[in-house]
Amino acid sequence: MRSILTFLLLFVVFGAYSQNRKVVSGKVVSRSKKLEEIYVSNLSTGDATMTLKGGYFHIKAQPQDTLMFSGAYFIGYRHVLDDVDMQRDLFLIPLEPNEMTTQLDEIIIRKFSAIDMGLIPRNTRMYTPMEKQLYTATSGGGIIPVSAIINLISGRTAMLKKALKYEKQEMRKDAYLSLISENRLFSDFGIPSDYAVGFAYYVANDSQMMPLLNSSFKNKDQIESRTKDLALEFIELLQEKVTKHEQGIREKNQLKTGQ
Repeated sequence: MRSILTFLLLFVVFGAYSQNRKVVSGKVVSRSKKLEEIYVSNLSTGDATMTLKGGYFHIKAQPQDTLMFSGAYFIGYRHVLDDVDMQRDLFLIPLEPNEMTTQLDEIIIRKFSAIDMGLIPRNTRMYTPMEKQLYTATSGGGIIPVSAIINLISGRTAMLKKALKYEKQEMRKDAYLSLISENRLFSDFGIPSDYAVGFAYYVANDSQMMPLLNSSFKNKDQIESRTKDLALEFIELLQEKVTKHEQGIREKNQLKTGQ
């Protein structure tokens, strides 16, 4: 009886503690391409996590919490969350590579899957790492799946669903760039080199491109045809952004001249 009361007390305390905090999503950006497995900790609560592929991370926090970012190849960085960060779907954290360390060149190792080795039939559905984590978090043994209920209340299930969404987006982006290189985006479609990766993310979220890139068989002709339309849209957005920026500069100069 005493153990049951203790569990209920801890559960109530945990719920009260979590009320003021919510799961926030961010992305580490850097000149380095190795953005996964960077340690992210909330110094205000002691919670911690690691960045996923592409630098994405999710952690529970509230305004004025301090997030600490550290990794073997980066200079440590602290960021105090504000109300603007909390309202964004995704906020960016810039990290500077640590020039004092030397990162080895990438070593490519051919990996044999269980399907290649004949351990699993070829038509078997394969799950991504985030799909496995989400399944584990939402399932549980026994008559009452306590772990699944706790994950739902604590926000972990929602966090994993967001992480799965970003993981699939990252996979579509990589699949797209493997079909159409950054050089071709510039030479054939007029996408500025500095915006090639940004355009790839734009493509990965397009409703018509998503099924094409998710398919195991990539129809390159359809993908290139849709790329032409999206490239025109993307270039127009860039031009609008430049126009607004120039207009803002002119307005500031007019205010200064008027003063």
